[in-house]
Amino acid sequence: MRLFPEEVRKISLLIHHSDLGRVIDALAEKGIIHLVDASADLDRDVSIDDRLMEIISYENRLKKVISILKPYHRKVSGIRAILSPPKIEKVRVKRRDVRGILKDVESKLEGVERKVLEIEGRLKRLDERIKANEAIISRLSNIQFLDFDLSYAKESDYITLKAGICKEIDPLKEEIEGIGGVLDFRQTGRGKERKWVVVALVHRSREDELKEIWSRYVEEIEIPRFHGKPSDMIKELKEEISQARREIDELRGELKKIADASMLDLLVSHEEILIERLKLEARKNFGKTERTYLIEGWVLKEKLEELIDSLEHLTKGRFAYTISNPSGNPEEPPTYIKTGPLTKPFKPLLTLFGLPKYREINPLIFLVLWFPMMFGFMLGDMGYGLIIFFLSLFALLKFGKRSERLKDWSIIGLSLGFWTILFGYLSNGFFGDLLPRYFNGSLPRINLFGVDLPIDGLRNPLTFLEIALIMGLIHLNLGIALGIYQDLKNNRIRNMICGKISFIILQLFGGALIGEYLLKIWTLSTTFKTISYLGTLVGILLLVIEAKGMAFLEIMGFVGDWLSYARLLALGLATAGMALAFNIVAQLFGEMIHVVVSVLILVVAHVVTMGLNSLGAAVHSLRLQYVEFFNRFYEGGGRAFAPLKAKRKYTELV
Repeated sequence: MRLFPEEVRKISLLIHHSDLGRVIDALAEKGIIHLVDASADLDRDVSIDDRLMEIISYENRLKKVISILKPYHRKVSGIRAILSPPKIEKVRVKRRDVRGILKDVESKLEGVERKVLEIEGRLKRLDERIKANEAIISRLSNIQFLDFDLSYAKESDYITLKAGICKEIDPLKEEIEGIGGVLDFRQTGRGKERKWVVVALVHRSREDELKEIWSRYVEEIEIPRFHGKPSDMIKELKEEISQARREIDELRGELKKIADASMLDLLVSHEEILIERLKLEARKNFGKTERTYLIEGWVLKEKLEELIDSLEHLTKGRFAYTISNPSGNPEEPPTYIKTGPLTKPFKPLLTLFGLPKYREINPLIFLVLWFPMMFGFMLGDMGYGLIIFFLSLFALLKFGKRSERLKDWSIIGLSLGFWTILFGYLSNGFFGDLLPRYFNGSLPRINLFGVDLPIDGLRNPLTFLEIALIMGLIHLNLGIALGIYQDLKNNRIRNMICGKISFIILQLFGGALIGEYLLKIWTLSTTFKTISYLGTLVGILLLVIEAKGMAFLEIMGFVGDWLSYARLLALGLATAGMALAFNIVAQLFGEMIHVVVSVLILVVAHVVTMGLNSLGAAVHSLRLQYVEFFNRFYEGGGRAFAPLKAKRKYTELV
């Protein structure tokens, strides 16, 4: 993998009008050129606007029909779709002009569109009827205890009838009877939720008094205007709902048949329409003269020869071109990062932060190494690492050939598992202290360069703190070294010396003085001490030139970034501590109750511990890459190389 994004060149093509169709078709199928606007100083092809509107009209019609049929089309979804994505048998299509494609789309829509839209309309009307009936049933259910025809409940010249829900029945009853009315009621709910459904009947002459009483005590219910008892009406409405739902099932069955018969044809037509729209919209970037078109864009350096050979064949030599190097062009070129089998899975982690600019170092290869390494340090348990590693290996072997996504996840999992196993062994962690506590055993010991391994992480935290800080120092200085190389390549000498080399000088000579005076871990010779004073002063002066009044904050920021790597130890101890605590709890319950309880606690607790601490390790490892490491040399914000490309999922051009 290159240390910088792939090299691109800007190409300007001049082609004859008669060759435009063939050229744009070839460019779209090859996906070889990232177009830029070439119409600034020339005319734009306005003849495409009407065709675009027509294509968009057909596209919208297809999208409407497809969106209606999609829920009824047989498809694999959920976890099954991830584990084993369905293989799509592509339909072979011939190259046709826009008119031919639109004519074919019209013929396909003619037999389907009207029927689908008609069924959808009927489904909506049935659904509205069901909702309306359910709303009426909800209102009737409050008064279903009334044993008379609702047609009698209408107001007349002599009576007024009201219904509602109240919380205080006794004062309401007293006041209604006080104005000569009749009150019927039924209790609903109990305790604090107790309420009464009430119906009152009074003479019309006392209507105003009834309204005043009703407003104080009752939440009014509107009585539906129906013929028949409420209970009979509820039964009738429920039957209507059942009938409507049966009709809905029948209509959905019809949509399913249409989807099974026509969905693939519609998707093929939709894809062809999208490709034609893509090619027409691309033409907006072309400059136009009376007889020629000007096409400009970025092409990968390695693809230039292929592009020129293709144009030579398509136009029989009737084209002209110029190629320019981006170093002489003020426009920021797009970024293309070529990946391999091991680096491709990690690319989304880089794009999550931002692609590098064209002249920036590509940090993907470093992310592939350092992210899983620091994850392994923070999770730091050999047992958890083995689970992650072998689950990832199983997923890769079982599903990797069928699911590209699962293959990528599995490769990341293998890397995370490997480093977790390694650091878990070094810190003597195997599901916490499971081996010595339950089996009186331990991990095998080795002597490497005079050091006895493994080292118990819980009993020797300072050792692992030192390792974490050393890793941090290496990581930060790797970032500084990359920044120096990047500045050198881009001829930013002042920034390289004052902003990068100054920190190396300060670490060397300032660190030497701190080691003698503060940490007292060595004694410097008089000569080297003098050199260290001078070197520290030079480093500070260089940093002041770059950062001016913020120099002190820059130094403190660097120290803070370095100390951030102490989180490697903190999360590692958290994993070990949680595992140890759960092992003790499981042991106690096993002694008090039964060994089966102990096993259950161990299984559940270690799964939870592994999940929580894996999430924490991943987040904090990414933070160390994005904040501490990238801050030394990386800005991001590059534009992705996005060539004109016909995306074919359902079709294959023949």
